[in-house]
Amino acid sequence: MKKLIATAALLCGLCTAVSAQTTMPYAKMLSLTKEQLKEGKFKYDDFRNQYILRKGNGWNTASNILSGLNGQSADIRPHPDDYQITIQDGADGEVAWVDVLFYKDETYHQLLTWAQDNGADLLETTSGKLTKHQFNYEDYNLELTLYVNGVQTTTRNTAAAAKTLDQSYNTYHFTIFTKNPPASDYLTKEAAKQAKRDAKGKKKKSVDDLM
Repeated sequence: MKKLIATAALLCGLCTAVSAQTTMPYAKMLSLTKEQLKEGKFKYDDFRNQYILRKGNGWNTASNILSGLNGQSADIRPHPDDYQITIQDGADGEVAWVDVLFYKDETYHQLLTWAQDNGADLLETTSGKLTKHQFNYEDYNLELTLYVNGVQTTTRNTAAAAKTLDQSYNTYHFTIFTKNPPASDYLTKEAAKQAKRDAKGKKKKSVDDLM
């Protein structure tokens, strides 16, 4: 079983050369059993009916703490190898969607190359700091997004020595949508809230509603 989980981890590793794959990246996440998810260190959120795996770089955190102790500005950007995988289930226990959050530029370009080579009906849209690629592969709808987080900080030294630091970074998401609708207590609660707002006539009109 450990070997199986190691194989799954390898397939979902953010350094994998996905551009060379002929199968869908992270497809293994769609078929993991509850036992395999547990052994793979996924945490289950009962309220949202999601399995979540977070990976943070401990050395980066330690470095930031030491920088703070020395009066320097810590690097607030996520480590390139950090990531989070979220698996949303439906009412029947089948996967509704899988979302892979990551920060590595190389992985994004590999996924984009794979989408261009293998995706059908590829559509690119850009709005402000968000760039989204939507496409189809077999029976799945997929999205690859890039969001630019613009962050500037100043050093903690004296005013004379203070410098403005550009700590901007990109956040990436690769999302696989199946035909199975998501279901959870959270979604049911949110739908009930929206229905109550609509019944009271408090639904805010968007600019699209006014067209």
